[in-house]
Amino acid sequence: MRKVTIVTDSVACLPQHLVAACDVHVLPVRLSIGDRVYRDTGDDLPPSEVTQLQRAPAIDTTPWPPEVYRRTYEEAGAATGCVVHVVAFSQFTSTISLARAGAESAQRRNPSLQVVVFDSATTSTAQGFVALAAARSAARGADLSAVLAAAERVKHSVTAAFTFDSLQCLARTGRATRLAAWASSLLHVFPVVGLSQGRERPIALTRSRNKAKERLLDLARNLDEPDRPLHIAIVTSERYDEAGEMQREINEMLQPEESLLAVASPVTQAVAGPSLLGFALYCGE
Repeated sequence: MRKVTIVTDSVACLPQHLVAACDVHVLPVRLSIGDRVYRDTGDDLPPSEVTQLQRAPAIDTTPWPPEVYRRTYEEAGAATGCVVHVVAFSQFTSTISLARAGAESAQRRNPSLQVVVFDSATTSTAQGFVALAAARSAARGADLSAVLAAAERVKHSVTAAFTFDSLQCLARTGRATRLAAWASSLLHVFPVVGLSQGRERPIALTRSRNKAKERLLDLARNLDEPDRPLHIAIVTSERYDEAGEMQREINEMLQPEESLLAVASPVTQAVAGPSLLGFALYCGE
């Protein structure tokens, strides 16, 4: 019997079949332009709307107020009485503080409800892998401590890397100005950016999209540990053929135990731009 319910954010970019199979509750994140607020769903943000938002001069990704998180935890925890919310890394977003305020409110209203807001120290499909580890543990009937231990193991081993045609879309949030300045130091370059343990880092400035993809493949090869099972997820905004080809190359080269292909959520596409391509991976036990 399941003892813990897992919640994560839509920017974890989990494929829908895994959301259903692992019984993960996905909370759409918030994006606003002026007075208009969007939820990170295909209904609120169809492709035509995403394209317009990619051209907007400024966007606001301030998270939901605490009462939204409170309601989410009360609904998600109705069956188990225990919720773990795997959130994006705290260095990049204020989600964790607002979610914890929501958790405290939910627990005051219902003292029998346990809520843990778990900082994944990452985002995108790397965050998705942390949430999946927690959900798979919960599906086996694990208690709260075992679920958190499973999430911690992946949190400390998962690494992500991405390339973009430009970091200007991402820079509009005000949270990637250092990377944007680095990438704009030369004209017509394709940056490769890494994300691990709550820190983003510049990896390379390449002269072509193909060189950027080659660098991503080299990174995946170097991070693989052949004696341990590899889990990898490719994520893209709109470059579906490119992402599929990268997945095929990695599958042939590294033969991972788990290989996922994910489409970035609408808000991720709006924030990162149409050219996002990257991966998250970790080596299991």
